Amino acid sequence: MQWWTALLIPIIGAFIGWITNLIAVKAIFKPYEPVRLFGLPWAIQGVVPKRRAELATSIGEVVEKELLKVEDLIEQMKSPEIIEKIVGSANKSITNMVEEKIPIWVPNTVRTMILEMMGDMLHKQMPQVINQIVDQAGGSVAEKVKLSKLVEDRLNAYDIRHLERIILSVAKRELKHIEIIGGVLGFIIGLVQVTIVYLST
Repeated sequence: MQWWTALLIPIIGAFIGWITNLIAVKAIFKPYEPVRLFGLPWAIQGVVPKRRAELATSIGEVVEKELLKVEDLIEQMKSPEIIEKIVGSANKSITNMVEEKIPIWVPNTVRTMILEMMGDMLHKQMPQVINQIVDQAGGSVAEKVKLSKLVEDRLNAYDIRHLERIILSVAKRELKHIEIIGGVLGFIIGLVQVTIVYLST
């Protein structure tokens, strides 16, 4: 076997491995629409566009069962940080509303005392009230809100090209590694072929 043949076989193997994996990665999304070749009864279409509805349902179920539950969101709303923000916004809104309702003839000292007393009362009582509201509304929300359905509808609503951009922004490096691995494996297979041919001669 000539040296250039021994070198060419692994290079060709690397190219074939790389191009095969490149096509496989591209076939995840492309073609977006079914393409029929030469009048054949079956069509070629990307995996994600073809099984979009099924994938959206599966992803929605996984998100709801394994990653994020409505109950988790409700509990997060009861965290001290969230409660503090809600109390602050509610106190400010209620104080402004009450201040506007106090007659103009009420002395400023009395007005200030009323607002301070009300603010102190709201600060003490509001967290408990908000927790009660969240608890009472949370049960109804957990029953009526289906997170899996929300995720499914959102994925189905996306344009397929936009969905492709989202996935590539997350997994672009990993998909590129798959292409490179194809080339490396093809090169190794080529070396094995050269070795077998060399040993058999």
